[in-house]
Amino acid sequence: MASTTLTVQTPAITGLTIVSVTDVGSSETVTFGASTAQGSIDMATCFIRCKNADTAGGLTLSIGAGGEYQATGIGAASVTIASETTVIIGGQLFESSRFLTSSGTIIITQAGTGPSTWEAFQAPRASQ
Repeated sequence: MASTTLTVQTPAITGLTIVSVTDVGSSETVTFGASTAQGSIDMATCFIRCKNADTAGGLTLSIGAGGEYQATGIGAASVTIASETTVIIGGQLFESSRFLTSSGTIIITQAGTGPSTWEAFQAPRASQ
């Protein structure tokens, strides 16, 4: 499996940042964290968009389980993206106790031929 090519775009709504993109041989790892102003990721309003621009092949995303939280035993989640398709991961049902690492980041590993485009958003939350 060939290494993928990632492109990171700047979101219009800030609060979530792409901390790092790492080439790990036949896959790529993208780490998401809160912006300095935000302080921490609000999992209820966190959205991560991945677009597979490959015309011939799909991508598989593995959302890593964190290491210190109650629901980590459930394990990583896997999302398959067909060619020329976009998915949005996140929202109110995103399981923070499962996917947030002890350092407060989300780590997604992508396998496939790529290329892909990533965006990360932290939507504003209505006051309660």
